[in-house]
Amino acid sequence: MAVRLIFFLLVLANLIFFALGQGYFGAEDPNREPDRVNQQLQPEKLRVTSIASTPDASAPPPPAALANDLACRVVGGLGMVDAEALKAAALAVGAEAQLMPQVDPVLYLVVIGDLANAAAAEKKAAELKRFGVSAQETVALDGGRQEIVLGRLPNEAAAKDFLLGLNKLGIKSARVEARDQPPAKARVELRGAATRLLQQLPRLIAPYADASVTECPK
Repeated sequence: MAVRLIFFLLVLANLIFFALGQGYFGAEDPNREPDRVNQQLQPEKLRVTSIASTPDASAPPPPAALANDLACRVVGGLGMVDAEALKAAALAVGAEAQLMPQVDPVLYLVVIGDLANAAAAEKKAAELKRFGVSAQETVALDGGRQEIVLGRLPNEAAAKDFLLGLNKLGIKSARVEARDQPPAKARVELRGAATRLLQQLPRLIAPYADASVTECPK
């Protein structure tokens, strides 16, 4: 009998606690789920949002993004030999390099050409000296031919004036010729990943004191 009594008392206590929790005796638990929903203001407007922040477009890109950007720089003020060396060094570190020779302007020469050989050139040089022309240069050409350069002028008008002066001295065999000059200087255009190229550039140009660096034309 004692065991049955204890069992019924336990069942009765559980029922009483359950009824209290459900508010059957007039008291309501404010923490119950239905009560919390009823206390919400306009619950239909609730929205679940992500806690991730929106990226700031004005913020600088991360290093990984910069590494994917390309940079382009032009190195000028180099002789042809130095430009070739810089190009080779840039290619060795994985950059793209393009040699761009800087062609000098056309030079106008006053010359006496069509001299068959060195003996003919010496004879003509002696004749010029008798006319009072000592500033002359004998140049060997292909096939043993020779020419005598009497003047190098920057433009055609100056060359024609110089030739006119020679004609007045009695020298009639000279003429004006326009000559393209071989490039004496060059620029090197370098392209590559921005972070790597800009890091390597000071070391690449360090051997060349006259080198100048500019951005590539847009």
